[in-house]
Parts: sequence; C-alpha cells; structure tokens
Amino acid sequence: MTILLDSLYKRIGYRPTKPVAFADLPEFLSLLSLQFPFENGAVLNKERTPMTKNDLTDALLNKKRGGLCYDLNAFLYYILKEIGFSVHMVQGTVFNQQERAWAQTGTHIAVILQKANETYLLDTGFGINLPLAPVPFSGETVASKTGAYRIRKVKTDKGDYLLEMDKGDYLLEMDKGEGWQTGYAFTMKPIDEKVLTKVRDAIFDDKASPFNKHPLASKLTKDGKIILSKDHFTKHTESGVTKEKVEDGEFAAIFNQAFFD
Repeated sequence: MTILLDSLYKRIGYRPTKPVAFADLPEFLSLLSLQFPFENGAVLNKERTPMTKNDLTDALLNKKRGGLCYDLNAFLYYILKEIGFSVHMVQGTVFNQQERAWAQTGTHIAVILQKANETYLLDTGFGINLPLAPVPFSGETVASKTGAYRIRKVKTDKGDYLLEMDKGDYLLEMDKGEGWQTGYAFTMKPIDEKVLTKVRDAIFDDKASPFNKHPLASKLTKDGKIILSKDHFTKHTESGVTKEKVEDGEFAAIFNQAFFD
C-alpha cells in the first residue's frame, strides 16, 4: 500500500483487508463523501491549488479542506489510478434546474472508469447529488441514499451523454421538478491537468461562475446532509430539517465546526 492510500484510508475510516476492488467502490465512495465537503473557500480566498496529485493531496488530506468538482474528482481520479483502476477524467456542463438552462460551459469534471468491456461514471464532486456508486453506461439505474441516477446517450451541444437524476424526497428545497432531471451533459474525451487548470481558472475568474461570489458548503452526513450558505445553515436528518440564520462573520466558524468534526 502506498503512503497516499494509507493516509487516505485512515482519514476516511476505511479498513481494507485486501486491495480495493470494483465491488468495494460504493462503500469507498460513501466514506469519501462524509469527509470531503463541496465548498468554494479557495475560490473566494483566491488560492489556486495546482491541479497535480501532490498539491491536491496536500490540500485535501494534509490541510483538511474540501473543494469543487475539479478538486474532488481530480483527487478521486488520482486515488483510483493509484489503486490500479483504468480511469480518465472528462469535462461536462451542469444543467441549472432553477433557470432551466445550461450553466457555465465545460466547468464540471467527472471520472470515467473502464472495467472489462463496461464503462462507468463516478462523481464525488457534484454537490450533494452523489450517486455513491459507479453509474453504468448501460442505462441501468443506480440508487443511493441521495436518489437514483442513470446515464443516457443524448446528443447535445454540451456533450453526447447525460447524467440524469431522480431525487424523489431528496430534492433540494430550490428544486421544483419531479421525476428524472438532467444533472449535466458530458463528453468522453479524456482531459489532463492543463484542462483542469483552465476549468479552475474559469470558476475563479468568469463573471458567469456561480462559485466566485458568495461562500457555500455542503456535505453528506451519516443520517442526511448539511448545507451552509452566507445566510442559512440547514441540517437534514432522519428526524427532520432545521434551518438556522447565519449572521455576518459566522460562516467560517460554523463551517470549521460542522464540516470537519
């Protein structure tokens, strides 16, 4: 076992008795989701982490921070590659459910895994909309505690495939749709660190970016999810939903306490 994998396994509480296999990925992805929040602190603080394995490992493991899709899914890619899986990264465009329109073009990153003759999508950086398991290109539905997910081959100007979601009772308060919804479109073209860097810079600098204006954070928990904005801290648990007002200057303290317990 490498130093990276040993450190990661200790961080997420994963105790493998053998090398991580494909069948272990749902448990592995679920443990990752409980440790690494989706958050934009680095963007607001103008901290441009280089998109390399060493720099992302230092940021996420040693400095105990989260990140956006290009951080979290690039880190996932480096981890899976180190384990020995056949993986590459791809680029996508998120569909904004509120505005019923595509968001900032090409700024979502996901991971493609090949196993024998089968292809799967993995994503640990799509907010709290995480399949928590490899999603097959066969069209088969994958269900997790966050909802149901599937991939459809549909030609769009943003890519030839769609990740679709049926969130059921797990819909965010802002989502008004029902049934299957488009999460994002994506291409199958492999991307490298240069493309990752361009995606990162677009999120940092583009006026169309939804992540360079106000602080936000979200993470799955063992019994639900937590969502922190500049105005409210919302907890979803098995016993219900609580929503607390966030006063000026409180975001950082709440984030550090609630997201890295």
